[in-house]
Amino acid sequence: MSEVNERSAPTGNEALRRIRTDAVLAALREHGPVSRTELAGLTGYRPSSLTEIVRELMASGHVVEAGAGDSSGGRRPRMLEFNPAAESLIAVSLEGEQARVSVVDLAGELLGAHSRAVDPHEPLDGLVAVIDQALKEHPRPRPGRVVFSLPGVATEAGAVTLSPVLEALGGRSLTDALTERVGLPVQVSNDVNLIALGERERGAAADVDDLVLIYVGYGIGAAVVSGGTLCRGAAGFAGEIGFLPAGLPPTPHTGGRGEFERRWSVPGIRQALSEMDGGAAGAPVAELADRAGEPAVAALRRQVIEAWAYAAIVCACVVNPARVVFAGAATELGPDGLAELAELVGSAAPSAPEVVFAELGAQALHIGAVSPSLMSPAANTTQPSREG
Repeated sequence: MSEVNERSAPTGNEALRRIRTDAVLAALREHGPVSRTELAGLTGYRPSSLTEIVRELMASGHVVEAGAGDSSGGRRPRMLEFNPAAESLIAVSLEGEQARVSVVDLAGELLGAHSRAVDPHEPLDGLVAVIDQALKEHPRPRPGRVVFSLPGVATEAGAVTLSPVLEALGGRSLTDALTERVGLPVQVSNDVNLIALGERERGAAADVDDLVLIYVGYGIGAAVVSGGTLCRGAAGFAGEIGFLPAGLPPTPHTGGRGEFERRWSVPGIRQALSEMDGGAAGAPVAELADRAGEPAVAALRRQVIEAWAYAAIVCACVVNPARVVFAGAATELGPDGLAELAELVGSAAPSAPEVVFAELGAQALHIGAVSPSLMSPAANTTQPSREG
């Protein structure tokens, strides 16, 4: 019987433990229940190397025994499985000035939801208030961390850029400020990246390793997954397609929103409809689909489709994805709109990708927030003390 080769890993016991913890949780989520021997094969680590990790995860409740497996001639092995009810997670997202907080278990299943308007002049107070409400109303299972998904970029130090609602924070670390105020570990991630992770795990991109997800909402952003790995870029700005030039020559960008985003996001489409007939649609993309028989609306709808296709074509030319997934309000364009998008992308992009709509809706963000790539803090039971 051949031996399992140990994976190469950076030196340092804590770094090695976290890498192995990630591998164990990811394997159990995808393949469990499994025996300890099968877990070693799935992770690439020796059973002796996993003993302490499994013991710690069982002590924290993240891993439980699931009875005995089939015998191959000797004693029946004890099976292990991931326990999504071990703790909850507070998922925070921003859509314009509205903060939405979802309490989910470690499988991404919704346990409760709350929302609150955030004052851009004092955004931290509003965020803390709605998180506190969620913590008070959903104390069980024990909340383990907060994942803040924002429409922008967070530096390694936690400072936020390209997020207009959070500009008042200046250079302060959002991660540090929220951790201090709510008393839980806080992770900050780009919202579109989390949605892409969710759709890749259980949704419209579950069977591909190379994809681009384009999200249309208050803004426009893209997430790129190449070879199964999320691409963040040198400074975390990968996928900021809202800053694509609206024409030539390109103009310098100012502020937190690019011209492409201002014109072809939900607020931009709403404004265009309003200027056309004075309406103020709550769901302007759906209105484009519903009123496609009106010549003026049909013309605007075509412009929107061409703009979104342009963004997809640029991404396809650069990273050659197998699939482009349109998410958010883009899904309200309907089957005919999807067909037009696919036709435009297919006719202009070399090695044209398949074009589809996202399938999971808001749940994609929840699933992305509990993805294995973000899960290692969930197994860390050490938490900062909560003031008050």
